[in-house]
Amino acid sequence: MLQTAMNEWAIKAIQLETALMALDEVGLPASMKGLQEKAEQAMLALVRGWLEQKPKADERKWKVTPAQEGASPKDEELADVVSHLKEEGVEWSVYLATSDKGDSVETLVAEDRGWMAAGGEYYSGQWDEDTQQLEVGRDDEEGELGTGLVFTLTGELVYESQIEG
Repeated sequence: MLQTAMNEWAIKAIQLETALMALDEVGLPASMKGLQEKAEQAMLALVRGWLEQKPKADERKWKVTPAQEGASPKDEELADVVSHLKEEGVEWSVYLATSDKGDSVETLVAEDRGWMAAGGEYYSGQWDEDTQQLEVGRDDEEGELGTGLVFTLTGELVYESQIEG
């Protein structure tokens, strides 16, 4: 994942909201209901406080090349995926996003699957061509729901709070 203030903030926001949801799903006995409600209120206050700390959007300027059908990825791991796709006779495309600060994000797409190399890390999952986003770990064919992380072609996390004002 690219090291940006927004990505770091979003990861923590996702973790905090997940912890809040987990409190509700723990299934504590009725005798603990009062403590659970206090914990939920404190956790909700923490989540809301964190959401107020949202940083400004990253100021990098990006150039994203249109999908290059059948292109060879520059990243070695993605090139290895391409070799498997060739063996299976599957067509693919490659997107390359480069920033004015020398960052690059490469995304390999084959049908509704995607693989991304960003910030020295690799992600795979379901590709949405309409939004041009990668939902990490999701695989509709295998019934995998995914991790909840969704990346744009520039390696930015897509995050919308589930907490109401």
